[in-house]
Amino acid sequence: MPVLLMINLKGGVGKTASTVALAETMAECGQRVLVIDADHQSMAGELLAGQSRMLRAERSRTTLHDLFLAMADVDFDPKLLNKFVIGNASTVGSAMSNLWTIPCSFRIDDFFSSVAKSNRICRTYATERELQVGLGKRMPKVKKWLMQHFDYVLVDCPPSIAMQVKMFLRIADGYIIPSIPDQLSVRGSENLVKRIGKLNFKVPGIGTLWTLYRQQVALHREIVKEPFAKLPTPFETVIPNATKLASAMTLNDAKMIPNCDIKYGNEFASRYGVLTDELISHCNARFVMPAKSMVASELVGAM
Repeated sequence: MPVLLMINLKGGVGKTASTVALAETMAECGQRVLVIDADHQSMAGELLAGQSRMLRAERSRTTLHDLFLAMADVDFDPKLLNKFVIGNASTVGSAMSNLWTIPCSFRIDDFFSSVAKSNRICRTYATERELQVGLGKRMPKVKKWLMQHFDYVLVDCPPSIAMQVKMFLRIADGYIIPSIPDQLSVRGSENLVKRIGKLNFKVPGIGTLWTLYRQQVALHREIVKEPFAKLPTPFETVIPNATKLASAMTLNDAKMIPNCDIKYGNEFASRYGVLTDELISHCNARFVMPAKSMVASELVGAM
C-alpha cells in the first residue's frame, strides 16, 4: 500500500482535479483508495464527500486538523483514525464503495495556535519543534493502520511544504508532480524537488503529470517532448486543458453519476484509465505490494 503525495509548489496546475479524477478512476477499477486532503482550501475533500458531509466533519471536529490534534496526545491510538474517515466518498456510483476521504479544514493553518489553547497538550510540549517531533514519531503507526485498510493513499497537498506535508513526507512512498508544461510551472516543480532533498526526505519522485496541456501552444509541445528541468520522469499520459474536466469538478451533493465515462467524458475517462494503469505498473515495479486487505469493510465511513 503506497502513500503517494500529489504536490507542486505552484498553485493552479490542476493538482486537486487530478487527485480526485485519479482516485475515482482507481476506485472504479477495484482499488481501495483513500484521499487525504492536506490543503487548507479543502477542495478535494469537498469534491469527494460533498458540502453537507464536509460541514458535518467541521462541526464534529473530525477533519485532518483535528486528527493531528488527537495525535499530539501521547496516548494516541491509531484505531481512532477510523472516526476521521468518510466513506462512499464519490458521486460516481461505480467508484463510491471503494473510495474514502479524510477532509481538511481552514483551521489547519492555525494548528500551533490550537495546540497552545489546549492546556493538556501544551504541558507536554515546550516548543513547536518538540510537538513536530512527537507527531513525527506517531506517523509510522498511522501508516501501519493505513496499510491495513487501503490499497492506495493519495495526499492532496497545498502549494507549500507546510507542517502537514512534512508529516506525510515522513511516511510517503513517493510523490507525483502535476505540472503545466510551461516555464513557470516547471521551474516551480524543479524547486520542489530541490527543497524535498534539502529537507533530507528520502522520498522518490514517481512521475511528473503534465496537466492543462494545450496542443496549440508551441512551448507546451516542446516541454512535453523534452523538459528543460530535472524532474521525475513524466508519465506518458498527458491531461489536456478542456472545459469538460472543469465542469466535472463541480460541487453537487445530490447528483449521482453512474460511472467515470459519464462524469469525465470518454476522452478524459480513457486518459485517466491509462494513467491508472501506468501508476499501478510503476508501484508494482517499485514497491512490494501486499495482498488486498480484507479489513476495509470494518471502516465506519458512514458520515
